[in-house]
Amino acid sequence: MAANIQAYLENLRQPWGQIYYDILFAQLKDIKGKRVLDFGSGFGLVANRLAQDNEVLAVEPNEEMVALRSQDRPYQQLVGSLDQLASLEDASFDVILCHNVLEYVGNRESVLKAFTRLLKPGGLLSIVKHNEVGRVLQTVVFENDTQKALNLLAGQDLETHSMGLAQAYDLGAAVEDLFLEVQDYQGIRVFYGLQDNRFKSQEGWRESMLHMELAVCQESPYRDIAFFQHFRIKRS
Repeated sequence: MAANIQAYLENLRQPWGQIYYDILFAQLKDIKGKRVLDFGSGFGLVANRLAQDNEVLAVEPNEEMVALRSQDRPYQQLVGSLDQLASLEDASFDVILCHNVLEYVGNRESVLKAFTRLLKPGGLLSIVKHNEVGRVLQTVVFENDTQKALNLLAGQDLETHSMGLAQAYDLGAAVEDLFLEVQDYQGIRVFYGLQDNRFKSQEGWRESMLHMELAVCQESPYRDIAFFQHFRIKRS
């Protein structure tokens, strides 16, 4: 299934789409005064937010998403992918963001090698990825689809509602031969992806659920069962 950009945008406007960014922004709040690359920047929500306190370059291959991007703060936007990274100077970024992107690319190793080249020594690579355990939990509990969950356990790719097939991958194995070291990780969407959507439109739900998610996002076993995991990786 090809990406459905309008469906994806509509999802982000819902309470369950907005709270994902509430959690992510809280986890990125210490990034200030840095030169930042946002690779796979989508609608520019993260680039726009971080541009308040940083110099941000965003790269996104989908022209439709770029045309609809958030841009009420100044940041540079490029349309493209690895081709745009090739023209950038070595060790020129303090922080690189790559959020929910590597599931959808076939040249994952090339992308990670490019990040290694572009990051300054000691720089931060922020990767958000799907977590296989969380995917299975949501499929069984929220979707009530045990066959789909069994297919995921057998290694089948996840058919997302708007972005097509998402391929599971082992991040540790992907970076082990590069100058990249996983420092820590946090969970995103521990609880709210398991709830019925009727709760998510209730007054105060977003605030109370954000408090709950942030209370456990750094703790096991909660971060280990979250749908998304946010990894902080250091360039050695």
